[in-house]
Amino acid sequence: MLNVNFKFHIKQVYMNHIIKSLVLLTTFMFCHYLMREFWGDSWSDVLLRLDQQSYVLHTVAKYLFIYGPLVLVATFLFKEHPWYDVLGLNVAGSQHYFLAAVACCIPMTLGYAFLSSELNLSLSGIITGSIYAGVFEEIIFRAALFGVLFHYCRWGFIPAALISSIIFGLGHIYQGHDVISAVMALSITAIAGTWFAWLYCECGYRIWFPMFMHIFMNAAYGIFGMSGGAAGDLEGNLFKATAIILSVVYVYMLVRKGKPRQVTLASLWHNNPKTNTNTNLEPTKQNTHLESNYV
Repeated sequence: MLNVNFKFHIKQVYMNHIIKSLVLLTTFMFCHYLMREFWGDSWSDVLLRLDQQSYVLHTVAKYLFIYGPLVLVATFLFKEHPWYDVLGLNVAGSQHYFLAAVACCIPMTLGYAFLSSELNLSLSGIITGSIYAGVFEEIIFRAALFGVLFHYCRWGFIPAALISSIIFGLGHIYQGHDVISAVMALSITAIAGTWFAWLYCECGYRIWFPMFMHIFMNAAYGIFGMSGGAAGDLEGNLFKATAIILSVVYVYMLVRKGKPRQVTLASLWHNNPKTNTNTNLEPTKQNTHLESNYV
């Protein structure tokens, strides 16, 4: 009898995950493709006058307007969990992730400085192109979309990362100046999105490490005026690779200290609690905060 009840409970949870996944994806598609149509030109004109064409107010207002419903729906669907956990905003360990991101990005930044003869210290450019991009894109694509699908709806890492990363990549396709460079921009940013998603998982389902990496990499790229758009050029990509490699080494060090792995072979296609020993049937406050002991 207990076995029958357990199987029935598992089936209920599974159906609940499917329904919530569909609601989340529908909301995301609505926000990503339709909400921007409701963003009026008159609003842009007002905001651009207020921020003197710097886009500091315009950009943050547009992000909040377009993706605000997604954030609200994600937190409502899993209202039994703290909103800051659902959105990856638990502050535990954030200062350590900040320092780790700085260390990981130093060789890349020095390399860019060596390659470049340009220096762009526009504060508004850093805010809109680096800080806003890192903060909002990580909350939207890594936490509210990928994170909810993988951690809470129990999708596998690959399908959850593919959906979020391809859409993330499509958002950068404009950086290509022809078909080949556009495809390269899509591919590179989709791969970067998958890497950010992996960092998000392995850092306790918190956005801080991928967010700081995203901000610092964008900032270095913009300050030193590196060419090639999202795809980059060969020399610049070699230095960019140092940041990626060092971030992987950092996660490996956390694992060596005892941090449980979140992305395993068993969770690639289905994040099944029966085959992933690091997770329970439903995410709990304990396993959500577990990694804070290792940073």
